[in-house]
Amino acid sequence: MEERSHRPIGGLLLAQQAAAPDAIVETLMVATAPLGATDLVLYLIDYEHIALMPHPDVLPHGERPEVAAVDGSMAGRAFQSATVLAAQRGDTWQVWVPVLERANKLGVLAMNVPVFDESVEAFCTELGLAAAYLIMASAHYTDLPHLLRRRKDMDLAAEMQWSLLPPLSFTSAGTTLAGLLEPAYEVGGDCFDYAVNDGVLDMSIFDAMGHGLTSSILASLIVGAYRHGRRAGLDLPAIATSADAAARSFPGPSMFATALLARMRLDTGHLTWMSCGHPQPIIVRRGNTLPAVQANPGVPIGLGMLGSVVGTLVEVALEPGDGVLFYTDGITEARNPDGEYFGEDRLRDLLGREHLAEVTPQEVTRRLVRSALDHAQVRPPDDATLLYLRWDAPHATG
Repeated sequence: MEERSHRPIGGLLLAQQAAAPDAIVETLMVATAPLGATDLVLYLIDYEHIALMPHPDVLPHGERPEVAAVDGSMAGRAFQSATVLAAQRGDTWQVWVPVLERANKLGVLAMNVPVFDESVEAFCTELGLAAAYLIMASAHYTDLPHLLRRRKDMDLAAEMQWSLLPPLSFTSAGTTLAGLLEPAYEVGGDCFDYAVNDGVLDMSIFDAMGHGLTSSILASLIVGAYRHGRRAGLDLPAIATSADAAARSFPGPSMFATALLARMRLDTGHLTWMSCGHPQPIIVRRGNTLPAVQANPGVPIGLGMLGSVVGTLVEVALEPGDGVLFYTDGITEARNPDGEYFGEDRLRDLLGREHLAEVTPQEVTRRLVRSALDHAQVRPPDDATLLYLRWDAPHATG
């Protein structure tokens, strides 16, 4: 134990090997013991990204941790800023530690420690990174991380969609990508996917026809076909063609999905995309959105019998700091009780403001989705999904 106390992160990894998968907090306490930490609470972000859900339900002295709002709480500030925060409370310090895996914000660790200084802060930062991997690994073996994120019941279609998605955020070599889906607990037809291979980022966003279980099944089929084509090394037109063939094998009446397929080099920011009946993305540069791209889309995936799914290949040379917003029409077609659409003009205006504010891509997607939902005031009739890319160029080395 003495040797392990000098290697707390190593002790955490060793403890994980033998611990029950759902004993996440107990395992984390192995690493915090050398600090003399008490009252450890793990907060995971809920599916709507508006609240941080606490675990355990009851602390050793009987106190019940409360749900922490992303806006207006210390835990929420640590989550949004991705920095360790601390406040002295009498003889102890309360600390909030962001739980991060790359740009993927999973939640916050809160604890009380007797001393807080630079070395403790540095340790807490490392602990937040290690905790993220612990949680992600545990999620393969226990439902606890998935259940903790829920503030209400999730329907079957949404369960399938969330299981299909990659991590909501990603960052590497000056590139950050962030996505979000709504309504989180009832989403059925929207989804996105991405992967990095040999310095190339592939991205896609899909909007399957209809809503509910049938749409979710179709989306799963199309995403599977997209991944299969991508991993086979196909170009964007060939990927769209193979996905269309898969969609047309869907049993029953004809079903389809609009899609936007994109590919970008991480080193140069050279971006190529192609629309299959999907809205063109919006590029924002220095706080201003660039004029809409005029390009001929292909027909939606699944309707290849009516025409080619292969649309115009658009090529753009991004500049450092540029943002690219991919979205489904559930965002722009969200209507308030008076029938007014949220609209592309409002989306562009808000995107420009958030870009000037230099908030993270994760915050951009969260704020834009919340704005569309606030405009609608009630649950939109269609899924609303965003995928936001920011390219800052790789940092020079040497």
